[in-house]
Amino acid sequence: MAKIEISGKQLVKSLLLICLIWIILTSASSLILPLVVAVIIATLLDKPTQKMRSWGFPKWLAISISMLLSIVFFTLLFWLISTQVNSMADDWPTIKEKALAKYQVFSEWMQDNFQVNPKKAFNENIDLFDQVQNLAQGFFSSISDVFSNSFIIFIYVILLLMQKKLFIGFFKKLVKHEGGATKILQGSANIISGYLFGKAKIMFFLVIIYYIGFKVGQVPFALFLALFAALFSIIPYVGNIIGGGVAVILSYLYAGGTPALIVIGVIMAAQLIENYILTPWIIGDEIDLNPFITVFGVILFSTLWGIVGAIFALPLVGVLKVIFENTKNLEAYAHLLKKQND
Repeated sequence: MAKIEISGKQLVKSLLLICLIWIILTSASSLILPLVVAVIIATLLDKPTQKMRSWGFPKWLAISISMLLSIVFFTLLFWLISTQVNSMADDWPTIKEKALAKYQVFSEWMQDNFQVNPKKAFNENIDLFDQVQNLAQGFFSSISDVFSNSFIIFIYVILLLMQKKLFIGFFKKLVKHEGGATKILQGSANIISGYLFGKAKIMFFLVIIYYIGFKVGQVPFALFLALFAALFSIIPYVGNIIGGGVAVILSYLYAGGTPALIVIGVIMAAQLIENYILTPWIIGDEIDLNPFITVFGVILFSTLWGIVGAIFALPLVGVLKVIFENTKNLEAYAHLLKKQND
C-alpha cells in the first residue's frame, strides 16, 4: 500500500518557523500592530484617492482630502461614543443597585423552587461588578492603545499612499513573479476594501434597526447600545452575542422581562436580516472562509492583538488565503481556508 512520505527535517523546520513567527508577532506587537493598521487604512483610502486622481486632482491633494475625511469620520464617531459612555458611567451606581435587586429576587426564586442558593454557588469574595468593570477597562485600554499610536499610524498611512509604487515594485521584485505578485496585491486589496467597506454599510443598517428596536424595548442608552452592538458585529459570532447581551441585560434591569424579550426578538431579527439579506447583497463571497477558520482566526488574532486583532482578523486571514492560492506548493492551505460548498 502506498503511503504518504513526510520529511522529519521539513516538519521540524515548519514547526520552528511557526514558533518564530508567533514570537515575533507577540514580542514586537507594539511595532507591528500600528503598521498593520496603517496598511489596512491606506488600502481603504486608496480607492477614494484613485477616484479623485481620475477627476484630475493632484496626488497630494487627493491624499490630503482622503485623510481629512477619514479623520473627521473617526473623530465624530469617537465623540459620539465617548459622550454616551460618560452618560452610562454617571448612571453606573443606579445600574449596580438595580442589578443587585434583580439578583436578590433571582436568588430567592432559585432557593424556593430548586433549593439552590446562587450566592453559595459562586465565590462570595468575587465582586461581579468589579469583574465587569475590569473587562470594560480591558476593552477600552485595547482601543486606547491604537489611539495612542494614532500619530505614527497617520504618518505611516501618508507615506504608504505617497510611496505606493515603490512598495508595489519592491514586492514584485521580491517574489520574482510579476503576474503572481499582481494577483496577490489586487486580491488582497479587494478583500480588505470590499469586506470592510461592506461591513461599514451593514453596520449603518444595523444601527438603525437596533436603535428603533431598543427604543421600543425601553432600553436605556439606546443610541450607545445600538452603536455598540452594530460595531461589535464586525467580530463574527462573538460580537453579536456581546453587543446584544449587554442591551438585553440593561433592558431587563430597567424595564423588566417583556421589554427584554422584545430586545431579544429585535436582535434575532437583525441577525436574520444581516446573514440572509445584507451580507449576501453587500459583501457576497468576498472573504469566502469556512466557519471553523473564521472562529479560529478571530481567536488567534484577538490573542495576539486584543480587540483590534479580532476586528481585522477576517481580512487578514482572507489575505493569507489569497497568498496561498497564488503561491506554489501552498495551494493545500488555501483549500483548508476556503468555504466548501456541499
